[in-house]
Amino acid sequence: MRTIEKFDLLAPYEIWEVMLDDSTIKFYTPLILKPVPLPDDPEEPSRPGENNYLLVECPELNISTAANNRDDLLEFVHSDIRFAWRRIVRAETEHLDQKSRAIKNHYLALAEEVTDG
Repeated sequence: MRTIEKFDLLAPYEIWEVMLDDSTIKFYTPLILKPVPLPDDPEEPSRPGENNYLLVECPELNISTAANNRDDLLEFVHSDIRFAWRRIVRAETEHLDQKSRAIKNHYLALAEEVTDG
């Protein structure tokens, strides 16, 4: 039974859309992000094995977040996506550095913003 729990804990997320205030980021195909286990809270390391933290990283989309449960982790991933979309994707390209331009281009190849209503 423990193996099934661990498998469920590490199951990939399939993200089709992320809500913004008055619009939605819609991915053309699902964004698949796979959590990996961490032995500790990355902000407050403790004794190894004491916590069951999960990490999702996708540098090309400016996503790097950890949490101690799947629901919080998914919400933090959505927050990272919202932040990148508002601060990078919506920004004028000439105002972005090389890394931010690459992130913007990656998002625009994967998704679009659709106005609700």
